[in-house]
Amino acid sequence: MVCPTEIPFSEGGIININNFILDKYVPAKLSEPIYSALYANEDSAVKAPTKHAQLLCTELIWPFSRAGALPLEVPIKTVKVLAEGDDEIKAKRILELAFEMKTLNNSHQPGDTIAILPMNNVNKVQKLLQQMQLLNSAETTFQLQISSKCMKKNVKLPTYIPTLCTPYQLLRDCITIHAVPKKQFLSVLASCCSDENEKAFLSCLSSKEASCYYNELILERGLTLLDLLELCPSCTPTLEILIEHLPRLLPRPYSLANNPLTDEVKIIFSILPQKTGVTTDMLNNFATLCLKNINIPEPPKIVVYSRQTNHFCFTVKEASEHNHILICVGTALAPFLGFLELKEQLLGSKALESLGDTWLFAGAVNEAYLPHRERILAYEEAGVLQRYYEAFSRVPNSSHHYVQEQIAAHAAEFVDFLFDEKTILYVCADGGSISKSIEKTIADCITQIRHITFEEALLIIKAYKGSGKYREDLWL
Repeated sequence: MVCPTEIPFSEGGIININNFILDKYVPAKLSEPIYSALYANEDSAVKAPTKHAQLLCTELIWPFSRAGALPLEVPIKTVKVLAEGDDEIKAKRILELAFEMKTLNNSHQPGDTIAILPMNNVNKVQKLLQQMQLLNSAETTFQLQISSKCMKKNVKLPTYIPTLCTPYQLLRDCITIHAVPKKQFLSVLASCCSDENEKAFLSCLSSKEASCYYNELILERGLTLLDLLELCPSCTPTLEILIEHLPRLLPRPYSLANNPLTDEVKIIFSILPQKTGVTTDMLNNFATLCLKNINIPEPPKIVVYSRQTNHFCFTVKEASEHNHILICVGTALAPFLGFLELKEQLLGSKALESLGDTWLFAGAVNEAYLPHRERILAYEEAGVLQRYYEAFSRVPNSSHHYVQEQIAAHAAEFVDFLFDEKTILYVCADGGSISKSIEKTIADCITQIRHITFEEALLIIKAYKGSGKYREDLWL
């Protein structure tokens, strides 16, 4: 039996699980347990440290970390609300955080990124503990072991779970409770249900026959473990099951939004209340706490480390020997603020005889949602920026709504400037539609001005990327 063409929902878009159960299906194979958690008894229990649990792991690899750069707990120094969210125009809240970050080499430069280690939302963790019937043992330490029933070879314990851990720490710090559930995981969750309809719903979702349901609910609608547990309240998975089927909670990269001459570094991020990322949710909550309690005795701390420097950087050499085209949308302006700050300082010190020309193409919802727009205009006035073009997508009478339109409107000048052997192009945008659209627009401009085919223009761009003339900082 195959899924019906029309997938039924109950009134108001609320999912009725009974509408997603086929008459005949074959559930995904149920896997044997890999791990077992040995809880300490009350007499031998040791109070677990309060710091982030992943900091207690001795063999953990930190993705893209600099040599010798270990994670640090740093207090938030200042919080600025650059723009509040606006549901009517679908505009995100934009925040700027500053904190002190002393490192061994202390060699951050504009364009560098740092990694922030997130924690899952405490309220969601508590709710998950309640459904798992672990509230009473949330602070009881346990030791993870390989299950005696495990038949797999070469099974190892996860390096991101410390030897001494509690269920609360595990769910808050170690695993991604918002991960996309795979079919085998759904089959195991079904075995944890006491309600037959809920068991059938999860079993059906795990089957090949109900792939359309899985695609609709999990891949397209984005239901996570927490959503599924809300639909299936009788489901009580164990810690061991979650450890086996959910991935590690990974650090999230953020571009520096300043030229860090001192130990102070800044980041800028945006957040949509309806769909928050784990890290942005944590940072937003910390920021809100700081804003509401200006005189709090001890500001919140976040776990940060320095990431490896990549080609998307702006150094004194870059400023003096090259021209620059900077293209960004919204908070992707962040690294360019550091670029321009460095160039302003070099211009003011007169340490260099000449500096390259810099053009900036920036887009946003409207003027209020372009971070530090007043500084950008001041940079243009002071000669830090030689050309500045902006576009506002939600301003009806705006001459250009997108940065692509601004590039196309100045195609001849843009291409001539780009083809100058001294010019480097920097694009900071999402790794999906926006960055691809910007690349297509540039290819269209080259095609038009240089009288070549679109395919030939794409080859030029490919060569530019290979040589470092076309540099991208892409995010998801």
